[in-house]
Amino acid sequence: MNDSNAVQAASDNVSNNFVFDPASTWFMCGLYIILGTTAICCNLLDIVVFCTNHELRRKYLFFMALDFGELIDGLCYFLTSIGRGSAVLDGTFEKPISFHACFFERYWVHALIMGTEVPALITIVLSIERILAVYKPKFYSTYVTTKTKILSLVVVGLIEMCFLSLAGYSAYHNYEMANTRHCAVITSTSTFYATFHFSFVVSAYVVSFICLLTIYIIHRKMRKNTSMKYGNKRDPQLVLFLCVTGTAMVMITFPSIVMLGIRYRLFAVNDIVVGLMYSTPGFMTVIDTILNFIFRPEYRSQVKRLAKLKFDSAQAQTAVTVIRATMVMRGCTVADFKTQANWSDGPVSIAPERKTRIRYAA
Repeated sequence: MNDSNAVQAASDNVSNNFVFDPASTWFMCGLYIILGTTAICCNLLDIVVFCTNHELRRKYLFFMALDFGELIDGLCYFLTSIGRGSAVLDGTFEKPISFHACFFERYWVHALIMGTEVPALITIVLSIERILAVYKPKFYSTYVTTKTKILSLVVVGLIEMCFLSLAGYSAYHNYEMANTRHCAVITSTSTFYATFHFSFVVSAYVVSFICLLTIYIIHRKMRKNTSMKYGNKRDPQLVLFLCVTGTAMVMITFPSIVMLGIRYRLFAVNDIVVGLMYSTPGFMTVIDTILNFIFRPEYRSQVKRLAKLKFDSAQAQTAVTVIRATMVMRGCTVADFKTQANWSDGPVSIAPERKTRIRYAA
């Protein structure tokens, strides 16, 4: 009863300026479905390529973790589209809802939070790893092992759990009202946490990019001014990660500005603008996959290898089907087919056709 009174008392104090228009909201939902599906496919492709090769799995463990974090982001687009679209269909989307209800009764809020925070945390770890690889190669080769990488990812998971717990604490019994049921980060957590969330995500990419760019410039100058080797002579991963981090820094800034502007009532925008701005991290995932294919020869080789295996498997299956059909037409049983063919792990060979008459039962 006290909770219902608190909600009723807060109903006149709507705290954000989301603009609801059915056409705009449907556009946003459609965009999120398409983008989420594409992003999930790109992330799964990256993970499969890295996981199916031992050397790539060991070398690009952090990038696999980054793809997993971006996979959560792709999933959040899918869940958000379904959740908001369902609310539009049942006519409840434009009804006010408390921040407490958004966080604890809606299923897409947590993916929205984790989908940007987890990649940001892993980006920080990746930046530190690249800096050590270029600036302190001996230290890197000695101490940065698979075990230490796994431990650092465990720490990332623990930090994210702390962030998510803080978000839940800020939403618990928070009966501040949102004017629509978008249930975004800014309408599911307190003003403090929403500001922290978007500021942290942007700062993580900005600081990582500045550090990597500084190390890259210093590294190039040192190689020009001395005949001695300074760090790795050639580090294409650093160039690639500069591109990835720089792209992410630009694209992650747009939704942060829009969301915080809405939260602080600086402006009001419809769902077309919200959808386009918030979709930039999803586009970043697609760009990352393209950059992987361009900058990493071993990535391209593994993709071609997997495609060739699939093609060869399809060819083998087709050949077996044709052989079976041919033998059936000749009147042979399955047992005869297995006897005449080398039914083993090796290539299938067909015994030459014997010129015998086939007797049919009367």
